[in-house]
Amino acid sequence: MSINKLLKEEMFETYKLISLSINEIQRSEKPLEDKKSLMKELRHQYENTLTEYNGIASSFANSFMEHYKLTDHVITARIGSPTHYGNQPKDYLWSGISIDKDKSFSFQYSWVFQKDELEVTFCFGSGGSSSGNIEEKKKLEKESNMRTMENRFLEILSNSTHRDIVERMLSHEGFVLTAEWLNAKEGQEISSIDNYIDRVRKKTGAKSGITRYFKKDELLSDGFNLEEKIYSYFELFRPIWDQMHLSNTDSHYNDLKIAESKTIAFVEEYTSMNDIEIKPAVAAIQTYIQQRGFTYPELLIENFYLSLKTKPFVILAGISGTGKTKLVKLFAEALGATDSNHQFTFIPVRPDWSDPSDLLGYKDLSGTFRAGKLTEVLLEASRTENRNKPYFVCLDEMNLARVEHYFSDMLSILETQKWKDGRIITDAAIFKDTLNTSDYGAFVEDLGIPSNVFLIGTVNMDETTHPFSKKVLDRANTLEFNYVKLDEYPSINGDIELVDQAALPYTFLSSDYLQLQDAFAEYADLIKRTTDKLVKINTILEENHSHIGFRVRDAVSFYMIYNQRFGLMEEQQAFDLQLLQKILPRVQGSSSSVKRVLVELMLFCLGRQGKVEDLMNDPSELYKPWKTSSSSSPIAVYPQSARKLAYMLRRLEEDGFTSFWLS
Repeated sequence: MSINKLLKEEMFETYKLISLSINEIQRSEKPLEDKKSLMKELRHQYENTLTEYNGIASSFANSFMEHYKLTDHVITARIGSPTHYGNQPKDYLWSGISIDKDKSFSFQYSWVFQKDELEVTFCFGSGGSSSGNIEEKKKLEKESNMRTMENRFLEILSNSTHRDIVERMLSHEGFVLTAEWLNAKEGQEISSIDNYIDRVRKKTGAKSGITRYFKKDELLSDGFNLEEKIYSYFELFRPIWDQMHLSNTDSHYNDLKIAESKTIAFVEEYTSMNDIEIKPAVAAIQTYIQQRGFTYPELLIENFYLSLKTKPFVILAGISGTGKTKLVKLFAEALGATDSNHQFTFIPVRPDWSDPSDLLGYKDLSGTFRAGKLTEVLLEASRTENRNKPYFVCLDEMNLARVEHYFSDMLSILETQKWKDGRIITDAAIFKDTLNTSDYGAFVEDLGIPSNVFLIGTVNMDETTHPFSKKVLDRANTLEFNYVKLDEYPSINGDIELVDQAALPYTFLSSDYLQLQDAFAEYADLIKRTTDKLVKINTILEENHSHIGFRVRDAVSFYMIYNQRFGLMEEQQAFDLQLLQKILPRVQGSSSSVKRVLVELMLFCLGRQGKVEDLMNDPSELYKPWKTSSSSSPIAVYPQSARKLAYMLRRLEEDGFTSFWLS
């Protein structure tokens, strides 16, 4: 039976009269029993008419389902529903099909007649509105299943093909994204698919969906064919409906998840970069930064890239105003990560931070989890549709508070990195039970640190800040910004075409190795050369118990391997930077053993022998040749580290105390 038979003035007038009568009865001052009696009479008055309308709608739904050979369920609209005023008649006609038998907790394709309009909608059920008689445990189970279905719908919308379908429905067919499909109010429509996804993720999408509204005049106009439109809309939406139907069946859902994981693996393999592509990409980043008016020392961009590739936590240290924060922002921006797309997040650290709740979040007095800014980034980056995008977090002036107090959990979790299904995962930063008390929806897994998140801290060293412990230094490369050339000027050549942002995949930055055994077979010679040098350095460091362990050895080796693979600098230059960034920050103090370590390290960097005892008495010949204003540095095997050691030695001689941070 055709649903077009319902398109007549009498039907709309019937529902209009029912609605007016219901309002009149409910608002009257009559006793409740009298209201119940009047409501019963009203239902009896329209019962046959409503039964006829429902019969036409249900018959059409059955024929629709048979036409497509669907195994879904017909939505059988009731003509009345129990209320405080008795079993009152419905003032709307609702029919359609539902993926699950319990339509209130499922995804539907519905057509809903009201007193002067019609809504054709693909939407979720109302959740608990019609489930008052089921036990709480069963209700929670149904709500959880619907939430899983909602999450699947959002994943489907993230697929470009399916997204294009919805975009077409919005732009060409007159559909709108809505928070509710029933009794929709003006302004309730959602402006974009991304806004819709964000809204449903933060709050359940009950009654939410994509809806086409028809006014009564349009429905009753000559030549209007509602049946044809219902079929054509479903033809357009069918690929999404089929995906939603699969997700509702355990066996099919497992097959779907396997196919999805294979698709993700293919996409990641397809979007990964060859080694020969890395050097031009780094050069493009450097050009992008220079064309925005910023110039950094030679090899600093390459060094920053290799440091992030080695470990997704880097510290930028130096005097104020040298462009540490700007480097992070421009580097991220060059890769397409900006504030506007939420792939770059700036978090200023406060001096009163004393525990991880300032970053990760906390539970309020009602037991609801309130996510911190860092947790919001982790949630965003962990979504399936975002897994191939890099996310940058800049912790500005991170040592205004004690890093070990508020960041220790993150440092520990970073050390739990392991491989799973070709991706790097970590232990939980936030457990699912905690997340499930938030406004971010239902979670079936704990939240770790995704491999596409990169943490960069900027630090100043003065009387307002705190020093770093070896626990922090072991887990990061420390890049220093203390050597400033004020006579560096921006280019004013307006004829040069600006380099655009390049949305490179996260694999450009993510680590390829977690343990030395991951790389040893292919790079054994390089690892052994590097380790031999570290053994000599460790022998020196043992004199004042500042020697390194396997964690630092592995990190230095990985840095050296990446550099060799990508050809970014000479091997000697790369080791010089690692000595400067991973070894020297560990050395500080005022004792003679510290002085001996500095002298011996200086000789190592200069590549020459010397009488250590004589130099202990007067090390000036080691540090005097190194001056900031000098246009050329003395000859050294590792000049960057030698310069730093010269300053540290001079500080020890002049002040009786030295540190990597005080020079």
